[in-house]
Amino acid sequence: MSGSKVVEPIYPYAEWDIIETSFNVNYNARNETIFALGNGYIGWRGTFEEGLPKGYGVEGTYLNGFYESQPIHYPEAAYAFAKNSQTMLNVTNGKVIKLFIEDEPFNMLEGTLLDYKRTLKLREGLLERELTWRSPEGREIKLITRRLICFTNKHLAAIWYQVTPLTFSGKIKIVSELDGDVTNLTAEDDPRLGSGLKGHALIIDHHAANHTGGQLRQHTGTTGFELVCAMENDLQTTNPYTSAASTSAFTSVITFEIDAAQGQPIQLTKYLAYAASNDTGQSGLALAITANHLATQAKETGFARLAQAQADFLAEFWADTDIVIKGDIALQQGIRFNMFHLLQSAGRDGKTNMSAKGLTGEGYEGHYFWDTEVYVIPFFLYNNPQITRKLIEYRYSILDKARDRAREMAHPKGALFPWRTINGEECSAYFPAGTAQYHINADVALAVKRYVMATEDNEFLVNYGAEILFETARLWASLGAYIPRKGNKFCINEVTGPDEYSALVNNNCYTNLMAKENLEYAHRIALWMQQQHADAYHALVAKIGLEASELDAWKKAADNMYVPYDADLQLYMQDDSFLDRVPWDFANTPKENYPLLIHYHPLVIYRHQVCKQADLVLALFLLGDKFTLDEKRRNYDFYEKVTTHDSSLSSCIFSIVASEIGYHDKAYAYFMNTARMDLDDYHGNVKDGVHIANMAGTWMCLVNGFAGMHAYEDVLSLKPYLPQGWDEYSFKVNFRGRLIGVTVNQSGASYQLLKGEPLTIQHYGQQVQLGVVNQITVMPIAP
Repeated sequence: MSGSKVVEPIYPYAEWDIIETSFNVNYNARNETIFALGNGYIGWRGTFEEGLPKGYGVEGTYLNGFYESQPIHYPEAAYAFAKNSQTMLNVTNGKVIKLFIEDEPFNMLEGTLLDYKRTLKLREGLLERELTWRSPEGREIKLITRRLICFTNKHLAAIWYQVTPLTFSGKIKIVSELDGDVTNLTAEDDPRLGSGLKGHALIIDHHAANHTGGQLRQHTGTTGFELVCAMENDLQTTNPYTSAASTSAFTSVITFEIDAAQGQPIQLTKYLAYAASNDTGQSGLALAITANHLATQAKETGFARLAQAQADFLAEFWADTDIVIKGDIALQQGIRFNMFHLLQSAGRDGKTNMSAKGLTGEGYEGHYFWDTEVYVIPFFLYNNPQITRKLIEYRYSILDKARDRAREMAHPKGALFPWRTINGEECSAYFPAGTAQYHINADVALAVKRYVMATEDNEFLVNYGAEILFETARLWASLGAYIPRKGNKFCINEVTGPDEYSALVNNNCYTNLMAKENLEYAHRIALWMQQQHADAYHALVAKIGLEASELDAWKKAADNMYVPYDADLQLYMQDDSFLDRVPWDFANTPKENYPLLIHYHPLVIYRHQVCKQADLVLALFLLGDKFTLDEKRRNYDFYEKVTTHDSSLSSCIFSIVASEIGYHDKAYAYFMNTARMDLDDYHGNVKDGVHIANMAGTWMCLVNGFAGMHAYEDVLSLKPYLPQGWDEYSFKVNFRGRLIGVTVNQSGASYQLLKGEPLTIQHYGQQVQLGVVNQITVMPIAP
């Protein structure tokens, strides 16, 4: 089931900007996602400062890792079911700036918009809005707003707000608020979209306001987290004005009343700080002082300098990360938009991770999944490896809870990472598609392996990575068993692989192959540490009670791992029973019945031969050196026919493997389904948040697919080709302290060492020496 989307663009093509040229309230919820800002900690949906009536969107402000919890209620419970939910909270709305022209409130649903433009600036990290509005009584104003969330200080955000009376002189009132009357979306028929929280999860403890600033202090009822949002306001005008401070049950308010003169602009800059107890370690008055200090410090710095710091940060990011596509501006815009949102969504503090919707919406309750390790980490690893390390450090921070979960699941040793979580505890209420996805352990272990191989960060491996590897390996040794009817091979039963349309199966091929990789690497690192870091190894052995016999057990299990294979069909079986199920009747399934999971009972789906997403095909990519090209082609041909791509995680993987096996047209079609999935709202659900894994998949399609880049056993290799219709594409790779520039065009592939020591890479299996900085080596490419 392949094919690409061809649609008219929602936003005009522009290389570095996303532009909305007219306001249509019917598309407001979608635009709130597209124009969202974030810095990996704070996330703002692209709502307007003045707001809109309820029902026209979702007012959202989120803090990565700040959540509320409540018991999960099961009609029929069982032992070791996930106990508590975790929901990333919609927190204090600090964006509120209301505008009154005489007694008329500014509201884009009333009066007349004479011109309108909103721009997300990807190089500057700014959201800008410019409009001219005529009030119902005929007064005209020009309004310009700019907002940012600071990349250089995760607690800060700022709004620059300028209003100019064009056709009148008179009273203008600007009301700057902190609004604590916030709630989360609730789950209805589709549990992917909301939570079980009802009412106000944040309880107001204290509010304060003075002539220029204000503060709201709140706490959660169950998790006991405290949050302080503080603001400072700076009004710049040549006109006379007064200011007043007030509070209400849910708000802290600063009101400015200006005697405005026609043609003279009035500027308000609002500085906001968010400080939470689970992040800072502070509480009570100390937390309040911190938030106030941050807001005051931002005001002293000023918007211009904050904006310059933002631009400088992004200039450095784009210098190492940008992908340039010549010949297709639509894809150029799409891939930059995706990379920008990846940066906005990634936790960079080692305490937080990356949710499936980033910080743009409440879908999946802000939970962290395997998406990070399998899809997102490859992007950061070869561009910003320091972010990759922080994302894996988060997994290390929850290792104790993973050990506790393993004991709950009757594993005497090892650790079992949660399928979906924020705080490290499993919170998936549906275990067939949650806890049963044991492959999460191997996904995390593979991320450790990739990171160490690409960075040679042995300090991380010794102090963090090895413990993750050993504990995940122990889990596999406990989970599997040698089954006589399978030739005494090591089998792993009752698990769910990446394909959630086949749950609770025996010997999911992806899981078994990834477990084998995990076991082999853990064994190898244990022997390496014994030789190279003996003291650290013995300290770790003592810490986790590792016995020498366990290393032998890991190697034995890896060497004897059962891999389901049908010799007659020459196919790897997705699991023991996949080929024994009746194929899904695709021909008679109405288009509107996709995705299947919200139109058919799980049992109906489970008994059929149908895949939600790449499963065995994902193994062909991640473990590509374990399969021959013929094996990849045969298995791709079979599994593509039975895959619905109901998951946004699927198309990119099919694109990458299609590139490798020479199906270039299919590779490009699947790539087109990823590159502008959110910008053009292919699935009609962008209102719920962006698709983070798919965004990372766009980068993978180009770098791993079109450029054929892989790193197996310490060697960086590429097999690039030029997609039809493209003039050229180029990107950079950060590998082992070197920065390598890659350019592919009709003349061939050019490799350039931009930073670092000499390095040997492979081009179509041929060694290429990159020995002199900035020297360009050109190699021929495949047609």
